[in-house]
Amino acid sequence: MKSKKLLLSSALIICLLFGTLSGCSTPAKETTATTKGNDSTTTTTKAEATTTQSDTTTAASKAGALTGKLVIWEHTPQFEDPLKAVINGFKAKNPGVDIEYQIKTTDQYYNLLATTIQAGETPDLFWTNGNATSNYPSYVGQGVLMDITDKVDLSLFNDDTKKIVTIDNKIYASPTAEVGGRAVFYNQEIFDKLGLAVPKTFSEFEALLPVILDAGIIPISFSGSDPWAILFQFEPVLAAMSLDWLKESATTDVHVNDARVATAYDKMLEWAGKGYYGKGFVGVDEGGALLAFSKGEAAMCIEGTWNILTIQQNNPSLKFGAFQIPTEDGTRPFVGTSACGLSISANTENPDAAVAFLNYFASLEGQTLWVNTLNAIPGVKGIASKDPIINEIADYDVMAPSFYDILGKLAAEGENPGKVWEEDQAKVMSKGISVKDFLDSLASMTTSK
Repeated sequence: MKSKKLLLSSALIICLLFGTLSGCSTPAKETTATTKGNDSTTTTTKAEATTTQSDTTTAASKAGALTGKLVIWEHTPQFEDPLKAVINGFKAKNPGVDIEYQIKTTDQYYNLLATTIQAGETPDLFWTNGNATSNYPSYVGQGVLMDITDKVDLSLFNDDTKKIVTIDNKIYASPTAEVGGRAVFYNQEIFDKLGLAVPKTFSEFEALLPVILDAGIIPISFSGSDPWAILFQFEPVLAAMSLDWLKESATTDVHVNDARVATAYDKMLEWAGKGYYGKGFVGVDEGGALLAFSKGEAAMCIEGTWNILTIQQNNPSLKFGAFQIPTEDGTRPFVGTSACGLSISANTENPDAAVAFLNYFASLEGQTLWVNTLNAIPGVKGIASKDPIINEIADYDVMAPSFYDILGKLAAEGENPGKVWEEDQAKVMSKGISVKDFLDSLASMTTSK
């Protein structure tokens, strides 16, 4: 079966995100760091940035005349090192700009941001999910975000990628060059010890689970308490079991309470009942699930691809690979989403410095630093990965959209099924709500009831 390489595929951007989804991950304590003059908190340059694209900063920036201070907010610790790498690169060209960045806890990010907006203390630049959630268009409607359409050079990105940040033909944020996806990470030593191979069909994938459990090892390390971690497993299972439903969503208004959607949730509950997630998985957070896999306590972990760096940092000696859960006919679907980067506050006191920073962030040099430090899947020409795990993930047969994105696309006017999804998804895994009631409640808030 002919696979499509991720780097050059125009089909790469079938669905939009958030990062959020691309960036929804382990909550952490708030981190604040400040860079002054020529100094920086940390130099993080996992890969050298190429400089074939011309510097797109302002004339003042090129002359090294920019001064002032910027405050940048990010929403997840996974993006701290990439952000620091970009800050360091920018400050090498603009030593007169002081930059303070803050990493907020994932689960409280939007609440904290709303508080600062109401108080008139919005950070100069900050992350959003773009059009993947209702927050971004709401901020635009409130006049919170600067229109950067003619201020920031986004020529690195194609039109499909820019859809995540475009509202009424205007742009209010920069996308990023990484593609947030989902994959099965597997412990190669455990697989070798048990004589297991990467599965070629869904039945073969399921057949691995009892063999691993009988060996006294948790088959899948899983957080049943984090709605995003649940999503990052649910979506690959849905794609493997009901790829037809996902394909239909591209051209028709599908029903989110379709039996094919319910089947994927039922399968995960079946696996839970058989012990494939280990004991107490409903009380495990995402960080704990990733740590258990990193320590070799579990054979697999189905998660967001941006967590590769976290796994490697947790255990640099771990030998692991990645694959996509295949359909029964052997097709390997990849659930991938475009990612949103940073917006500029409409009320920033340092607009020249903020625009210059976002221009650097959106340049080939800035995004090479971002993607390679994050060790993410590159989604634009000119950025390549040397990581074999990234290349394994990129070897797929078909791109599939995110269920969360579909839910947002189908939302009825004035309804927010995404919020209900976030509040109730974990209840499905703990059996506090039935799959049917959960999906019916979501469907009642969509245009395809």
